[in-house]
Amino acid sequence: MLFLSTAAAVPPLAGYTPATLLSVPKTSADFSCTFRHARLCESASLRKAAGESIEHLLLKALVWALYLPAHPSAVCEPGPLSRLDVYGGGLPFHPDVVALTPSGEPTWWAECGSVSARKLEALSRAHPRSRFTIAKWGRSDLRGYAAQLRASLPADAAGRFEVISWPADAPERCIDQDGAVHVSFDDLLDREVL
Repeated sequence: MLFLSTAAAVPPLAGYTPATLLSVPKTSADFSCTFRHARLCESASLRKAAGESIEHLLLKALVWALYLPAHPSAVCEPGPLSRLDVYGGGLPFHPDVVALTPSGEPTWWAECGSVSARKLEALSRAHPRSRFTIAKWGRSDLRGYAAQLRASLPADAAGRFEVISWPADAPERCIDQDGAVHVSFDDLLDREVL
């Protein structure tokens, strides 16, 4: 969910530093932190779900900050009321990050971490005018994954999907102690447009 941060008493990174963020235990259920875009007056407060990896949460923050200049309406983890608009067509999918048109259609949709080709194919058909980003950590094989997606996505999806990967040290390089996220496409390890 997108919030403007007003509480200065809570440390933005929940007491962690950019160098220690990746050590948040997967079993930690009440971890939340606030990220803010380094240049824009927007912030995102994210809560890690029980069993969710910190990598997944950090991918959401990095992708949100990277695409916010191009998609000013982008939000992380849209709330339950937004789901009705985003899920159009009866699809039970929840985006990690999304930008909606004024009429509630997704213009851009991001998935972070593991996502099946079947899900992306369904999203492509349900939202034929939307663009999609799949974000991964650098340890993932982008070429193999991108080739698998190219083979399984419908022909009319060409050019609407991209797969990006972040280097393992992205939290240290792109997030400062105050939770400001400084990112550009130059920070990506790899990017493939499908």
